[in-house]
Amino acid sequence: MPGVPSGRGCDACRQVKKKCDQANPECSRCTRLGISCVGSGQRRFKFVAVPERQSRGTGAEPSKRSVPSSTYRAESALALSPPLPSNQETQDLSSLISALEVTDVRFDLRIFGPFLPEIPRRLGKSQALDSSVRALVVSFPSVYTRQPTPDMYKSYGEALRHLRVALADSSASASPETLCAVYMVIICQGWIGRGGDFFPSHGEAMAHMLNTAAARRDWMGEFEAEIVNTLVALCLLESFANPKINLDPRLWEPSPDLRPIPRPSRPKSKMSTDIKCLQPSYLAAVSGYIRDVQGHLPDILAMHQTLQDDLVRMKTLLAGVAGKGPRGQTLTERRLQVRWQTGYGVLLLLGLMANWALATYGLGDAVCLEGEMVMLVDEVAELAQEAAQYRPLGSSAMPAFIIAAKMMTQDPAKLKVLQDLLVLYRSDFPVVTAELGARRAYGESSACL
Repeated sequence: MPGVPSGRGCDACRQVKKKCDQANPECSRCTRLGISCVGSGQRRFKFVAVPERQSRGTGAEPSKRSVPSSTYRAESALALSPPLPSNQETQDLSSLISALEVTDVRFDLRIFGPFLPEIPRRLGKSQALDSSVRALVVSFPSVYTRQPTPDMYKSYGEALRHLRVALADSSASASPETLCAVYMVIICQGWIGRGGDFFPSHGEAMAHMLNTAAARRDWMGEFEAEIVNTLVALCLLESFANPKINLDPRLWEPSPDLRPIPRPSRPKSKMSTDIKCLQPSYLAAVSGYIRDVQGHLPDILAMHQTLQDDLVRMKTLLAGVAGKGPRGQTLTERRLQVRWQTGYGVLLLLGLMANWALATYGLGDAVCLEGEMVMLVDEVAELAQEAAQYRPLGSSAMPAFIIAAKMMTQDPAKLKVLQDLLVLYRSDFPVVTAELGARRAYGESSACL
């Protein structure tokens, strides 16, 4: 459209803003006043400047429109499409926001931590975080297409390079942005199958960064506390198999010398308040038991008894949300079910380890322990089957529990069920490296401790 139509009155009437009757050869006003009538009935246009659409990849700011006030109403009625993202950072931000808006629990990034929706506003402050987010958004489509792309590996390599630089910088190594970057890289690592070993160096680096953060909490707000709490849980679970990971107790215990780590303002779920064996302090203690089983047999016996109550409580919570069925659940309930399924899996893992230790060292009734082991293995299989509806992301923790259960049974029928489940989950992510690493960590026998 070349312009906005204007009036057809003569020049004299338009100049004084009088209504013109557009009579020919002269309008009545010009005839009455005895002045020349020019332009009566002539069609005119007012041209307006419209900014060109910015091409992808340029960093130029879109120009502001120059619109006369008299034509603002007509111009505002034009429906113009928004400009495309102008540079790589903007494109990554847009892709991350789009990914976080996914409400299908099978592909819900929020399961990796409640702080993820806050990351977009942190972009632009750290190259390590920016590159790790790019690796995440580039790899995310492969979660549902299951088709790796060269760009995935390229962006992952770039993220690793910037992360190494950040970790070598003492002023940035323990910043919240670097902590986020490490976590993003670990997530991508699981998607693209570049773990290489069950003892990834990222876990040890993350533990070192967390220990540094434990000594200085002045920079911690709610966002930073969410990151720390999430990474602490991840490190504690990895420490079961990696003795090199040792966390500072000040990360979860109050210290008189430091202000306490802020806790989230949102209401805590029952899982975080009622399930004792899932508390960070308890998981840290279990990690110590694993490294010296014989020296902690009384503690393991007490843990075994505590686990019985926690398993019943967690199963009751799960039954409350699962009983409604997928169609009767809200999005919040589905997300809660995914979280509780993971928590129940961790409890079953602890139960398998405690049961094996007690049976191996002759503590407790052998017949009861054997029956309990059968029950625990069956529970893992049932949990993995139920969680399969949320593959791939919503049930991404299940392979670790399946592998542990496989190592605790010799029953051919149960082994086949577990192997079939592992094959099913392996189609989502390459868990074979984790299985081989677990056997190196625990031994080729069923000695999980």
